[in-house]
Amino acid sequence: MNISKYLKCIVKEFIEATGSLMVITIIFLTIYSKEIIKVSLLWQIILISLAYTFFKFAFVNKYELGKRAQTLSFTICSLLADIMIILWLWLFSPGKIANIELMIIYIVVVLIVKGMVYIMMCIDGNKQAKQLNEKLSEYRKIL
Repeated sequence: MNISKYLKCIVKEFIEATGSLMVITIIFLTIYSKEIIKVSLLWQIILISLAYTFFKFAFVNKYELGKRAQTLSFTICSLLADIMIILWLWLFSPGKIANIELMIIYIVVVLIVKGMVYIMMCIDGNKQAKQLNEKLSEYRKIL
């Protein structure tokens, strides 16, 4: 799969996620009789949709990519998703974040969570590889 097709898939997924969130927001605002959608809400929808799309493309591999391309895609998409989350926290936290220490705390928390997820993925991958190797050795003994 070439880069242009991959980027088209990312844009398509982003538009679908944004549209879905817009429909949910409109239904929610209609129920509570709000007539105006604030611009900040639209920007939040866009940032959340981008984060969702990037996380989806980082962790769900349904496209035929080589090993290096998968690793590169995972790294870039997860980094972009983290940036979108940090940007969302920075722009839309209660009370404007003028405190740089709070921003550093956000970044550290995101990095810790990302590290923990990566560690869990590695542990799970090693367990699955070990189970697969055991099954293959049992299969070879049978044959």
